[in-house]
Amino acid sequence: MWSILSQIRQRRSETTNEDNWNQVISDGSKSWHPDHVRSLILDAEEKLHLQGLWRKVGIAWILVGNIALIATAAVSAFSNLGQLNRLSTQLYIACAVSLLASPALAYWQYKRMRKTRIIIKKLHVIRRRTQSDLDTSTSSGDDSALLAQKRYRDDVPDLISQFREDAGRTRGIHNRFQSVIIVGSVATSAIATASVAFSQARWLTVAASAAVGLSAGFTGYFKYHERSFNSQQTADAIEREYEAVELRVGKYAGLDEAKAYALFADTVERLRDEQNKRQQQLDQPAEVKREE
Repeated sequence: MWSILSQIRQRRSETTNEDNWNQVISDGSKSWHPDHVRSLILDAEEKLHLQGLWRKVGIAWILVGNIALIATAAVSAFSNLGQLNRLSTQLYIACAVSLLASPALAYWQYKRMRKTRIIIKKLHVIRRRTQSDLDTSTSSGDDSALLAQKRYRDDVPDLISQFREDAGRTRGIHNRFQSVIIVGSVATSAIATASVAFSQARWLTVAASAAVGLSAGFTGYFKYHERSFNSQQTADAIEREYEAVELRVGKYAGLDEAKAYALFADTVERLRDEQNKRQQQLDQPAEVKREE
């Protein structure tokens, strides 16, 4: 699959983009049925998810691992511990290699994720075109609006997944900031008490207080909890509409196919519009909201 898609870049100077896409779709070595393309998209999204996990591991190493190596090397240089003194040279080499390699590996992982995202976008284009061709060839007198509404319904599960992924991402950020606030608040009190006997601990009190304040500020300004709630609410509402139109229950009961799909498309678009308005309201300053 990846080699076929890479032919587009190799022939860009010779043919137009339209010709390139037609060559990919009409390639006889693969079945470009919409269901097959969906499975390729799922495989690529799973690959992207794993790449994202490795990227998080790399970022954690850049932020924590390098600092730990530097701290260990500094301790070995200024301490009288014989074991650490013997390993000081190896620690210096490890610090230098890690500091030089970390940015290069982070950029390499970013390029991998970017390439996978581009492949997913191209597969979505192929799926839409093959689905359109399939609908046209199998339609028996259906009008173009009904075909478009059916394709729209087929794309709704992907839309629901996008909203839920956004909700999970913002919920995770909110939970991490809340964890810093809770742990930092308790740690600040404990460190402040300990600093009475150990004056060196005062700087730790300052650092913990700064972490708590920054986390609270980011949480209040960006409103991660509200964004997560809005995205999850929209995903659940769209999913209910999707199931209702499939089962012909609720407001879709008794409607023929054309009216049911038209009402479904209108309802989903209204829910998306309400979601966009809620997100825009979160971006507005408090003064603007009071004036409204």
